[in-house]
Amino acid sequence: MAALESFAIVFAASFSIGLSGAMSPGPLTVFVMGQSARHGVVAGPLAALGHGLLEVALVVLLWLGLARVFQWEPALGAIGVVGGLVMIWMGWQIVSGVRRKGAELAVSVSDRRADHPMVGGAVLSLANPYWSFWWATVGISTMTTLALPRGAIGLTAFTTGHIASDFFWFTLVAIVFATGRRFITDRVYQSALYLFGILLALFGVYFIWQGATVFL
Repeated sequence: MAALESFAIVFAASFSIGLSGAMSPGPLTVFVMGQSARHGVVAGPLAALGHGLLEVALVVLLWLGLARVFQWEPALGAIGVVGGLVMIWMGWQIVSGVRRKGAELAVSVSDRRADHPMVGGAVLSLANPYWSFWWATVGISTMTTLALPRGAIGLTAFTTGHIASDFFWFTLVAIVFATGRRFITDRVYQSALYLFGILLALFGVYFIWQGATVFL
C-alpha cells in the first residue's frame, strides 16, 4: 500500500509539472498542429511517443551521471545553435512542400522519414535547447528530490507521469486540429501549414541567437 501511495504521489506531481512544460508554446506543439492536419489524430500520440522514448533514454543517462554535462553552458549553447539549424531546415521543408504541391498536400502523406510524426517528435525535442534547459533544471531537481529517494518505484512513477502529460497534451492538440481540417478550405489549410513552417523556422532563428550568446 505504501509503495502504491508513493507511486501515485510522484506520478501526480510529475504529470502536473510535465504538463506545465508541454503546454508552453514551442516548436513541438507547432509541429503537432501541422502534422495532425495532414496525418490525423494519430500524429499527436506518435509525436509524443518519439518525444517520450527520447526522454526515457535521457532519464537513464541522467541517473548514470549525464546531469553534469547538461549543467555545462557551452554544451547548452551548442545544442541551441545546432537545434536552431535543424528547426530552420524542417520549417523550410514544410513551406517548400506547400509551394510545390499546393492543394495536393492536403491529402498526401510524405514518404520522408524525417517527416514522420514520431521521428519529428524525437528530432525536435533533441533540437530544442529549452528541452535540455528544462531537464538541466526542473527535470533534474524533481527527479533527485522527489523520485530517487523512493527508489525504482519513484523513478518509474516520475518517468511515466511525465510521459503521460505529453501524451495527454499532444493528443488533445491533434484532436483539435485534425477534426478542424474537415471544416476549412484547401487555401486556408495551405496557409496554416505555411504559417506553421515559418513559425518553426523563427523558433530556429531564436534558438541559434540564444545559443550563440553563450560563446560571445
